[in-house]
Amino acid sequence: MLDQRLQPVMPYTALVFDCDGTLADTLSANENAWRTALAGWDVELDPAWYRARTGLSGDRLLAELETETGAELDYAAVRAAALDAYQWLIHTVTPHRQVSAIAEAHRGRVPMAVASGGARQAVEETLRVTGLLPLFDAVVTRDDVRHGKPAPDVYLLAARLLDVDPHACVAYEDTDEGVNSALAAGMKVIDVRPSLRSET
Repeated sequence: MLDQRLQPVMPYTALVFDCDGTLADTLSANENAWRTALAGWDVELDPAWYRARTGLSGDRLLAELETETGAELDYAAVRAAALDAYQWLIHTVTPHRQVSAIAEAHRGRVPMAVASGGARQAVEETLRVTGLLPLFDAVVTRDDVRHGKPAPDVYLLAARLLDVDPHACVAYEDTDEGVNSALAAGMKVIDVRPSLRSET
């Protein structure tokens, strides 16, 4: 039975999904990957602080962490270390069934894309491990655009790759930054958080 709170309301031409936290439960894997990477810089990652910022791109996250801690970080090196650590944790990632069921139900009915603030390697591996990759006509990541969320870039590119008007798209998101990103692109947004809270 599909969660009616997640059902898109006509009219719409395409669906666009965030990946981390929306299609897939990657929170623990990502948090542990960042913690592992930052330990090499003697920076301790506070779980509550991190969980309040999961919608930020890696660089935005590290910039806020520098401001918070006074540490000087090599963004590229920390991102690479986090990505490497994530590969070791990928087996812990599972799909969010409520959201992935919507994508599965619309397969072949409307064009669908992923618009993620994550790195392409991690996003594609997440979609592969969860079995969701074949559902989508396009995958857009932070690596493909100039500005990450909450800028609209990933959503605008996703619409362009699907050859649809952004205003005719429904986006699925789980963070304030992601919601703002999709709204700035002109899309209707379904916030999946109420459904995911009742998923367990």
